[in-house]
Amino acid sequence: MRKLDFIGTVRSNQGKFSQEMVIPGRDGLVLCPADWPIRLSPGTVNIQINEDGFPEGFDEIGDGDGLKRFDKGEFKPEFAIPPWRISGNTLEPTPDEPLRGSAQLWLAELQAISTGQVATCWMLRRLGSTITTEIELVAEEHLRSRLDLTDGMAVKVTVWKAATKWVPMTPIERIADWCEAARNVEGAFGQEKAMGYLIGEKFLNFLEVAEKDAEWRDAIPAFVTEIKGIFEAWKLAEFLNTPRRLGALGHVADDEGHRMLRESMDESEKLEEDARHLMLFEWAKELLLADGEQ
Repeated sequence: MRKLDFIGTVRSNQGKFSQEMVIPGRDGLVLCPADWPIRLSPGTVNIQINEDGFPEGFDEIGDGDGLKRFDKGEFKPEFAIPPWRISGNTLEPTPDEPLRGSAQLWLAELQAISTGQVATCWMLRRLGSTITTEIELVAEEHLRSRLDLTDGMAVKVTVWKAATKWVPMTPIERIADWCEAARNVEGAFGQEKAMGYLIGEKFLNFLEVAEKDAEWRDAIPAFVTEIKGIFEAWKLAEFLNTPRRLGALGHVADDEGHRMLRESMDESEKLEEDARHLMLFEWAKELLLADGEQ
């Protein structure tokens, strides 16, 4: 079963998550497909599936009630986003469910039945969600405006199983790709932007994955060597010893954009994010300034 077609109606977003969550774009993730948007339109479009709107053979993809069948992994998603990467996430991991709150993503298409207009999007479902009959869609563009959607409008949602041809890059391949991108950023926007991209974003993300993955951990020395080959030691020291915003939006967002993101988080989320970034940044300083200027 390569794809699934659901028939339902557009409904207003009711939950706190669908209104306030912030799903990271491509620059804020280490592992994601090349066609994942750089930035997503805020919120989700929710589709209430009709009683007779589930596809034929849907029972075959897994156990559970309604959309919970997606949680078993038989209908493979394109990729998943860890729960701590989603600002405003209302589902948190537990000792018994360490992946609770992770977002699984499937490539999808939304069609307004009355007009025939279609838009590419992604179906999002978090592990641990109790939602069984309501699909949540995210996209780069604002879907309601793009398709002129109103509540109650009949739509079809087509969801594709992950293509087996997509294979995540190895850590070494990703390092080479990011370093090449950093050189392009430096040429177009200057060294400060390039260092923000490669160190303040990619290297910190890399270290976060490396904490739990031995293959990535083994590649840390190679990444450090590449960074030192691009930027002079005194420039690295200057960058690493200057207070700055960290993370994907730290170097791409302006002050207003960063302020709006921070306002969407509660105090506990801000403290957790700040502590996490500070720990990773200190680790980065230790690695990049070893035997050099502190």
